[in-house]
Amino acid sequence: MKRGIKLEKYEEITILEMRKYHPIPRVRERSQAIELLNIGRNRLEVFRILNMHEDTISDWTVSYNKYGIAGLFDKERSGRPREVTDEIKNRMIEIAESPETSTKNSIRTNIEEEFGTKFHPNTVRYHLKKKKSMSIKEREIA
Repeated sequence: MKRGIKLEKYEEITILEMRKYHPIPRVRERSQAIELLNIGRNRLEVFRILNMHEDTISDWTVSYNKYGIAGLFDKERSGRPREVTDEIKNRMIEIAESPETSTKNSIRTNIEEEFGTKFHPNTVRYHLKKKKSMSIKEREIA
């Protein structure tokens, strides 16, 4: 079995930072695999450490060798397009932050009339909650 891969110093630093801080868990996990392979662990050891199938580790290695850092990210996937566009999300937030009292049902009704898009009231709640957590993070950073 082929042992590890060899990274340049700048690649080691990038992979380390990605493993620690990248917001996507899959990318952190793949970065850890590359890091372990770089320090000399073989794929079998890495698959045991990460509790992944050996073929998965091999696929990540091939992808990294072929595409570099970009190989650690998921490829575009086909599937159902999003119903709630950024424009709709922004409008939801705008309505919610307006001085008038709004419920998730009134926001949904307003959006349905304005954009002609139907969705569940919990979708409004989901996006507003997500926006709230984003603004909390922004305040913590500042």
